[in-house]
Amino acid sequence: MRNHVTGCTWIVAGLALAQSLLVSCGEKKPNGEEESPKVESVILSQIKQKADLVTTEVRIRKLAIYDSSKHERFVWMNPKTWKYGERKCIVPVNVTIKYGYDLRELTLDDVKLTDDSTAIVILLPAPKVIDAGYNAKVEEKDIVRMSSGMRDKISHEEVDLLMEKAYKAVMAEDYAEQVNKDIENNARVVFSAIVKSIGIPNTDVIVLRKEEWKQ
Repeated sequence: MRNHVTGCTWIVAGLALAQSLLVSCGEKKPNGEEESPKVESVILSQIKQKADLVTTEVRIRKLAIYDSSKHERFVWMNPKTWKYGERKCIVPVNVTIKYGYDLRELTLDDVKLTDDSTAIVILLPAPKVIDAGYNAKVEEKDIVRMSSGMRDKISHEEVDLLMEKAYKAVMAEDYAEQVNKDIENNARVVFSAIVKSIGIPNTDVIVLRKEEWKQ
């Protein structure tokens, strides 16, 4: 099994949008004039333009193996050990899992400006699986089938079922723990771009889990 991690982002923050947010987020003074909105409110509005933020992608390759003598097993076996009268099949399964955050869970309390205005702290929920799937089409040359004796050959339907079982086995494991830092670091890059886009270029952006924040 081999994992590959890549970062990817889909939030675009434009100056025009930032300016419109500054107007829409403002409050009225007693004399009817617009007050400037809080920095935290503008940043939150920008962030929540994208409901789901995917920051890290994990690719997992797993060998799904069917062995009629041992049921389904997701481990490597030496074909030389196969016995007469058995049905066996090896299918490579490539699973892609995208991790990130549901930004709809953020509130104004999760965006904090430090007292000296040198840093923005964004408190994030635990990362989650935003999307996951596997390629259901596998090249025939990549599939190893063996049916010795008088046994029927492994059918396409059985291969599909085997791949589904491998996919479920992958999803039952927690790969997020292995890439948590990447998920958070990539989120910080995105949020830093948002903060800079609304006219705060020299402010540090700190990303923390909500449970890490100390009052």
